[in-house]
Amino acid sequence: MGNGNLQNELLAYRTYIENNIQYITEINKKIEKLILQLEKEHISINDCFLHLESYINILLNIYSRFTSLGGYDYCLKLKSLVQKYQQLENSEIQLSALYYIHSKILSLQEEHIATFPSLTPKKNLYRELSPTNKHEEIDVANFAYKWLTFKRNNICFIVLFDSYQIMDISQFNNFKALSQNFYFGTIDNSTITIRDPLRLDEQPSRSIVLVTYSEDTFGYFYDTIGKKLGAQKNIIARMLTRTQSTSSLQYGRVRLFGDSYIYLKHVDITKDQTL
Repeated sequence: MGNGNLQNELLAYRTYIENNIQYITEINKKIEKLILQLEKEHISINDCFLHLESYINILLNIYSRFTSLGGYDYCLKLKSLVQKYQQLENSEIQLSALYYIHSKILSLQEEHIATFPSLTPKKNLYRELSPTNKHEEIDVANFAYKWLTFKRNNICFIVLFDSYQIMDISQFNNFKALSQNFYFGTIDNSTITIRDPLRLDEQPSRSIVLVTYSEDTFGYFYDTIGKKLGAQKNIIARMLTRTQSTSSLQYGRVRLFGDSYIYLKHVDITKDQTL
């Protein structure tokens, strides 16, 4: 195939993609407007969910034509949530969950638009966005709010972060236990509070994630690192469920990806402050 033919095909295909993207953008704006109207009680709940489901079905039809256009998996989740909410009382409807899933659709879409011309028409998009696929892990660098998830003793935790790095306990000097859950450690001449959010009878693990947030650094023992999340608004705070255990050490619990996460506050014992 000559270069001229290839360029013509790419141009035609780009036009095709951009027309679909423009239509998707219009549909997403309508979805966002409906959720906002619902929040301000400017539309009946039944009418809102009827329109939402209709728009979501349109998106699913478009997404099903591409293997690489992000959003299909979360579009299915949004449709499932809308269908579930139609069976609930008004007081049980969590608008923050609708906002969150819709924000995931938008962020995945923007990520994959940037990869043109690798957006290829094909079925089986859902398989491409399965939980084990790399497309699930998005770049959160440009979001105003970023969260890191991790597990310790099979319990899920989530914390705010600006940046993070993985360390081994051997990289710290003057490592010292303050209690079963808090330690001091020195690295690069800085003394850092290192927290074990759920230590049982065992000794601390060797794996530590250093989280920098608001120009302070905090350490956490972990077993496995999970997903990174990003949003332009503090959607996790909106989804938060406060519990009896809510204290100066945690905000409460939030449900994500079918699991319950403990939302930890950053505690700096070296400065006796909580962020």
